[in-house]
Order: sequence, then structure tokens, then C-alpha cells
Amino acid sequence: MKAYEQLGSYILEKRHELAMKLDGGSPDLLLSKNDEQKLLDLQSDLISYIGTAIQQNDASGLEEQVIDWARKTGESAVQRGIDLDDGLSILSQLRMLIWELMTEKQAEFNFTAEEITEINFNIEPVINKAGREFCMAYVEDYRQYMKKAQSSVMEYSVPVVGLNDHVAILPLIGELDDERAKILKEVALHKCIELRNSTLILDLSGVPTVDTMVANELSQVIDSLKLIGVQTILTGLRPEIAQAVVEIGIKFEGMTIRKNLKTAIEGLSI
Repeated sequence: MKAYEQLGSYILEKRHELAMKLDGGSPDLLLSKNDEQKLLDLQSDLISYIGTAIQQNDASGLEEQVIDWARKTGESAVQRGIDLDDGLSILSQLRMLIWELMTEKQAEFNFTAEEITEINFNIEPVINKAGREFCMAYVEDYRQYMKKAQSSVMEYSVPVVGLNDHVAILPLIGELDDERAKILKEVALHKCIELRNSTLILDLSGVPTVDTMVANELSQVIDSLKLIGVQTILTGLRPEIAQAVVEIGIKFEGMTIRKNLKTAIEGLSI
């Protein structure tokens, strides 16, 4: 058996022990026993791919497995709060670990200069591919994670509160951009269906400005609510917003407008 075959076989046999020598988490991160085991299994899988590449003296058939590993590891790292730099450090640690192992086993396996070159030639494609794919997977999963987190925050910024069995209020505070306006439409519809109210008071007294796109979204919210039998009462419309809406040419037809929230509630005899 050639020296590189012996080394590859040894790495495959000892992959779990070798994986335990790697530090794949953030220094200040506390992982559960279950998460630690999953991380260890992923590290062990990557070591097995490297062992196979060395043993077979060929890394070309491992591309799909390495890509799959990188995607799973990227997703796992984001879910467990592991930094990108800390995740990538596994690869540099692994490269160093293999070289230390070769030094340790030199007397036993008697590597030639040619075999050392071949081993390096088969290690690098696996590690480099794993690094590139891991970065891509991590960035994509992190983007999706942040998008979901932002969406959750946005939903909390659109609170629909039931005043009684028939009337609910939706007080809006702060900037109303296009993204928040879209979430407003979705949340308002779902909450009104859930509460079974027939009237929704939409209070804009805390909204400083409304642009063309947002005004259109508001108009669509009102039209959508009308389709499910909910009347919209608009309150707190600032003069500058009212003027902007008129200039834009949007007409909030079939909707009651009141000066403020107090007037709207009094008019409903709540």
C-alpha cells in the first residue's frame, strides 16, 4: 500500500478523533450538547472527504458531497450564531492538522517528495471548494435569517387591537415605507379576519410623511378590507399628508375620515 493510501485510510479511521481537535465555534458561544455533536459530525464529514481524496489520490469525484456539506454547515452556523470567520477557521485548522499528521506519520509511512505533492494537490481542491461554498451558503442563509427577523419586527410595528366585538384600531407610528406598508396590508387583513370586526380605525397621527407608493398601498389596504366587509375609518391625517395625497391624485373612496382618534371613537358610540 502506498504512503498516501495509508494516510488516507488512517484519516478515515480516525476522523472522529481528528474532528474533536478542531474548534469550530465562536469563543464566547455556548452550544448545547446536541449542537456540539452536530457540529462535530459536520467536521467529521469534511475530514472523511479529505481522507477519501488522499486515499484515492483523486478529489474530482467529491465535488457534490463537498457542496452539500458546505450548504448544511453554512445553514447550521447561521442558526447557531457562529460567525463567518469562526466557521472558516475550521478549514485553516484542518489544513494545519493534516500537515501535522503527515509530520507525525513520516517515519511510519515514509512519504516521498512526490507523494507529499500529490497529497497536497488532492487536499487543496476539497478545502478551497468547501471554503467558497460555505461562504456563499452562509451569506445567503444569513440574508434570509435577517429578512425573517426584519419581517417579524415589522409585524410587531403594525398592531391591530380590538376595542370591542365590532371595532378594532390600528395606530401607526414612525416612518411608513413601502415594505412596512405591504406588511400593513397583510397583517390588517389577517387580524381583521381573526377578530371578526366590521370596522377598523386606521390612525396616522404618528406618521410624519407618506409618499406616492405608500399612499397607493394604503388605498389597496382600504380596498382589500372593503372586500371582506370591513369599513375603514382614517384618522390623524396631517395637513401635509392630506395635501400630498390630493396632489398625487389618490382618492380614498368609500371611507370615513375623522380629525382624530377621539372623534372617531365618539362617533362610533364606543
